[in-house]
Amino acid sequence: MVIVSIWWLGGLFIDGWAHSNIPQLETFFTPWHAVFYSGYLAVAFTLLAQVFLNVRQSALTSGQSTSFGSLLSTALKDQNWLRAIPKGYDLTLLGLVVFGICGIGDMTWHIFLGIERSTEALLSPTHLGLALGIALALTGPLRAAWRRSGAAPSWRQLGPVIFSLTFTFSLLTFFTSYASPLISPWPLLTVTRSATDGITAILLNTAIMMGCVLLIMRRWRLPFGTFAFMLGLNGVLMLAFHPRAALIAVPTALLGGLAADLVYRFLQPSLDQPERVRLFAFLVPLMFYILYFIDLSIVGPIAYESGIQWSAPFWAGAPVIAGFVGLLLSFVLLPPQGAPEEE
Repeated sequence: MVIVSIWWLGGLFIDGWAHSNIPQLETFFTPWHAVFYSGYLAVAFTLLAQVFLNVRQSALTSGQSTSFGSLLSTALKDQNWLRAIPKGYDLTLLGLVVFGICGIGDMTWHIFLGIERSTEALLSPTHLGLALGIALALTGPLRAAWRRSGAAPSWRQLGPVIFSLTFTFSLLTFFTSYASPLISPWPLLTVTRSATDGITAILLNTAIMMGCVLLIMRRWRLPFGTFAFMLGLNGVLMLAFHPRAALIAVPTALLGGLAADLVYRFLQPSLDQPERVRLFAFLVPLMFYILYFIDLSIVGPIAYESGIQWSAPFWAGAPVIAGFVGLLLSFVLLPPQGAPEEE
């Protein structure tokens, strides 16, 4: 499922690149849509094949015929096929159905209303429906692993979980790319609203990033490199929108993820030590955006012929307020204990 999910998500980012960089794109039937929708079919086939194998195994166990007709009859009888869906993948099946319906709607939308450009493509109702379907489908490995117990803190055991969460994080950043500090260097711009727009974007992306980070921390002890992989791969994928931002997105994401891994290794945050969790949740976005501004100060004069234009209160305060967002989200993960009940 992880392998075919890479195909599907890769197709999404390739299609995003086409919508952002090819102004003459005027048809639904494109090579980029072919990659995208063939990835969907690959995920659907993989899941349905496993359901079929589970029905066949059940038939073998009970001594029934394993011919295709008999298996199909067995699967439909008393809705046995529902019990054959692997644990955690029921919502994946729902996501595939949602995506299929919205895919037909998207083709109809494009035929009658044309092809969206840039940010319009991220806000189209049919595209948001596709996003919902993808999210439900690609989180299958994460949900399946969540139900299992005893996973060791190693890449061998948690690799599919980390991939699945990275896919989810990347999907969220894809559909909010119009507000991504990694591809829109607001601190280098001189327009009046660049600072307020940039700060708002930093807060939004911090909430998305730390929501994913704290979610996976809630369930597992993580191997070193988890955050470097998650943030670094996402930084590379975001170049589909603006390849020029490579010197900002990739170094910031990789170094920010590595810093998060180092802090995680040092603090060893756990649910029975909420103070460490809160400190971790504050430090990760703080360090991420400190590295972001350091990167901008180095790369800006080279790639954009501009240094940081924000005033000191803006560029110095942005990492701190991002840290506060992470800190507040830690209270959602671990609410403060209430007063003991009186006897």
